Amino acid sequence: MKRGLLVYNPTAGQRDRRAEMNALIDRQRARGLELVNAPTSGPGDATEIVKTFLPRGLDVVAVCGGDGTISEAASGLEGSPVPLAILPGGTSNVLAIELGIPSDLEHAEALLHEGQPRTVRVGHADGRPFLLWAGAGLDARVMGNMSIAWKRLLGRLGIFPTAVFQFLTYEFPRLEVTIDGAAHEATFAVACRARHYGGRWIIAPDARLDADHFDVLLFSHTSHRKLAQLFTQMASGRAEHLKDGLARIVRGREVSIRSLDGPVEVQVDGDCVLETPIRCRVGAEIVRVLAPARPFDTV
Repeated sequence: MKRGLLVYNPTAGQRDRRAEMNALIDRQRARGLELVNAPTSGPGDATEIVKTFLPRGLDVVAVCGGDGTISEAASGLEGSPVPLAILPGGTSNVLAIELGIPSDLEHAEALLHEGQPRTVRVGHADGRPFLLWAGAGLDARVMGNMSIAWKRLLGRLGIFPTAVFQFLTYEFPRLEVTIDGAAHEATFAVACRARHYGGRWIIAPDARLDADHFDVLLFSHTSHRKLAQLFTQMASGRAEHLKDGLARIVRGREVSIRSLDGPVEVQVDGDCVLETPIRCRVGAEIVRVLAPARPFDTV
C-alpha cells in the first residue's frame, strides 16, 4: 500500500469539500493508496502540514484548493523528490491551467496514478517561496481587500466589487523595478513565472514554470483608461497589451521592487502577504508536479 497526504482547503471554491475529500480517500484506498486526511484551517497551514508528514515517508502529496493553498503545499515540498498532485478546487486554478491539468476532480484524481512528474522551479520573494507570480500594486490591493465571504458565495463575481473600487481609487504609485541590476520605472509590476494570470488571461506569453528567470511585466502609465486596457487585453488571451506598447516584459533572474511613495502591497500567488520593498529570485530549488503526458486542456 502506497502512502500519501491529502491537503485541502475545506472551503475553497464555492462549497464545503469535506465529504468530497472523504469519498476520494475511500476511492484511493481501494486503488492501493492510503491518503492521510489533512484539511487546512488558515494561512500557512498547508506548508506546515506537509513539512510535518514528509519525514514520515510519503509517496505523493495531493492538494485540493486554490493557487494559494497549492503554493503553500508546494513550499513544504521544496527540494523533495516526493511529487505533488493537484486537484483544482479554487477560483482561478492558474497552475493547473499552466500544466494542462483537468479542472474536474475525476480526471485530475487519475493523475495520482497516471501523472508524469513535471519540474517547476520555485521563485522566492523575500524568502517566501512561490510558483506563479509576485505582483506589486493593483492586483495585490484587490486580493488584500476582497470579501472572502462574497468570493466563496459568488466565485470570481465576488471579487468584482472590490476590483472596481480599488481600480477607481488606484493612485499609480511610482515603483522602481530593478532587474538584474538595471532600473525600470513602473506603476504596476508583476514578476511572472507563469503565462496565465487570473484564470485564462495571458500576462506573459513566453513565461515558463521550469525557466531559471522571471518575465517581469512593467506597466508605467498613470491613466485609468490605459490600466483598463491592460486588463482587457490580458483577458482577451492574445497578449495584445505587449504588441501595442501598453506594457512590456523584461526578463531577469533577480528582481527588486521598491516604491518611491511609501509601502505598496504585494501579492504572491494570489495572496496579499507582503509589501514593498521586496527582492525576488529564481534559484535551483524545484518541485515535481504530476501532470498529464499530454496537456488535457490548455490555451
